[in-house]
Amino acid sequence: MKTRLLIIIVILAIIIASVITYGFFTLESESELKPLLCGKNFIQRYGECHPDPQLLEPNTVLIYSVTGNYNTRLAIFPSTIIINLEENNTITWINQGLSKVTVSDLDRGLWGIDEIKPSMQKSIQFNNTGFYSFLVVTDMEGRQGRIVALDDDVNSLSVSNRIQMGKAIISSHLGEHPELVSVGGGSAEIGVHVTINKKELELHEDAKSYYHEKYRSMIPFDVPIIIEFGEPIEMD
Repeated sequence: MKTRLLIIIVILAIIIASVITYGFFTLESESELKPLLCGKNFIQRYGECHPDPQLLEPNTVLIYSVTGNYNTRLAIFPSTIIINLEENNTITWINQGLSKVTVSDLDRGLWGIDEIKPSMQKSIQFNNTGFYSFLVVTDMEGRQGRIVALDDDVNSLSVSNRIQMGKAIISSHLGEHPELVSVGGGSAEIGVHVTINKKELELHEDAKSYYHEKYRSMIPFDVPIIIEFGEPIEMD
């Protein structure tokens, strides 16, 4: 009798423990799917709040803070900005982050913005076509960005400069095109090396020509495009 009672007690304990465990994981899963209270012009992506690309003004770089599970990090969007000097040669940095920031020229240190306080913005005019890289920094961290300034004189630039600009333009589409694996300068052949998922070879009769035309059409100036095929990069 005592043995039977003990068995019943053990079974009940197992059932209660299972119910509690199931309830815990259910609540945890539900909390992960719970929508975030993102601010105006921000949307939820991967459990974080990021700017809505459709609502961002042209020629604008937004500086903001992303809060994760354990820390808050600096972010900028877009990291690559493409402007046409004949339409609008002014770029505006808007600080919606938690700390003051500075913006500096990474190429030659010829331009920069000393300080942009939270909820403030500052602008700079660019008069020359070409490729520019910049750094946005707080007291603790920094984020790098790129500017591609276009006009009718782009083809007069050196091939190396045009390759930098072409790489930046195509790299800005990483994540938008599932077949795009990586973008680089290459070494054996001069040009913009675009690596496509090798599975695409099975989907097109002439995948190399198909993607050469696709990515060549993204760049509004002359630059060599080299299409290569490889495995997608997988994170451990």
